[in-house]
Amino acid sequence: MTERLKILMIDDDVVDRMAIRRALEQSGLVCDISDATSAGETLAAVRQQTFDCLLLDHDLPGITGIEIAKQLRATGHLTPIVFVTGQQNEELLQAAVDAGITDFFPKGDLSPRRLALRIRFAIRIGRAEAESARSLAQATQAARVRDDVLAVVSHDLRGPLHAISLACEALREEISGDAHRYLGAIERASHRAERLIADLLEASAIENGALTLARGTVDASAIVKQAAADHELLAKETGGKITAKVPDDVTIVLADRDRVLQVLGNLIGNALKHARGAPIDISVARREREAVIAVRDRGPGISDAELPHVFNRYWSGRTRKGGAGLGLAIAKGIIEAHGGKVAVASRQGEGSEFSFTLPLADASR
Repeated sequence: MTERLKILMIDDDVVDRMAIRRALEQSGLVCDISDATSAGETLAAVRQQTFDCLLLDHDLPGITGIEIAKQLRATGHLTPIVFVTGQQNEELLQAAVDAGITDFFPKGDLSPRRLALRIRFAIRIGRAEAESARSLAQATQAARVRDDVLAVVSHDLRGPLHAISLACEALREEISGDAHRYLGAIERASHRAERLIADLLEASAIENGALTLARGTVDASAIVKQAAADHELLAKETGGKITAKVPDDVTIVLADRDRVLQVLGNLIGNALKHARGAPIDISVARREREAVIAVRDRGPGISDAELPHVFNRYWSGRTRKGGAGLGLAIAKGIIEAHGGKVAVASRQGEGSEFSFTLPLADASR
């Protein structure tokens, strides 16, 4: 069954309207045609009913067709618009595109077949754009609802977790023997839950572009040395060793010191899980206008199948052991917010190297 189209023809010249109407009647399109001769009539018509396509003349009383198109788009109307004009200069057509006009048709080429082709094309484009806009709106709404739920749940969970921590501290003086072991298990579970909440909120902030950075000029070597020292005891517990390899001269980067330490903490913690007591090296190097910081372990490595996914959120491959799969994704988001890049290189049986770049402070001058 042939689709019946509703078309609004916007033109104040009666002769032009008659010519366009005649072309439409001969085009093979099945359509209902309405007329408008001014901006006011056009806006009133689109408020009262839905059209499949607007045929818009350029010259109207006191206003141009481009201005009418801008007004329509500003009010959220996505109806496809075919610009029917006797002018074809490049500046005018570019202005029409910028105003949201879908297509144009020269009055001097007013053949029924060509007019029908332009209308059908504009309608297909318009429907595709409308579907895309609906999908984007739905995705945005879903993300907003998810973030609202996450904010409420995280807030409500932190209260009981804090109460558990306080109760554990109070009980520590009152118990003895095996009870201390059970109390330690409760505390560790509480701390893991708090870290998970923090990771979920941070991942959401990164996705929404809301991650905050307090940038300043800092020495990358000093950050690496501190990260190594912070994890030294943990490495000894697993029988391993962390070595910081830094250049003799300072390497000043423009970065948020605490956020970079957070990234290094994620990378070192991940390496400790898999190095199995093997040495871990952290290094700093200069490369053109950036510093490269790398964490290398001598663990089992990562398979070729898993390697492309290690920075994905919630990835449940080799890099996830008891966590939510957010650590590497958060590290990636933090570094990219600095304008840097993350990378991984690994071969099974030969360990892995995670690296990231930061802009040198003097590179911005």
